[in-house]
Amino acid sequence: MSQIVLDAEAGQISAELARRGIPPHARVHVLVEVTPDGELPMAAIAQAGKGLAEEPELYSDADLIEPAR
Repeated sequence: MSQIVLDAEAGQISAELARRGIPPHARVHVLVEVTPDGELPMAAIAQAGKGLAEEPELYSDADLIEPAR
């Protein structure tokens, strides 16, 4: 099973799947996220590869209760 993430307008889904080589009669499982204008959807963030890259470092080794042995 392969997984792809699309950031497309609703009317362009079929064309985008075809562009990525998905046959027109293939069975697909689809999750749709509708976002307000101006908000960057999670699919666009994932496609850009910036999901966690911009997150600050939340924990360090100093946060460990016991140091690793």
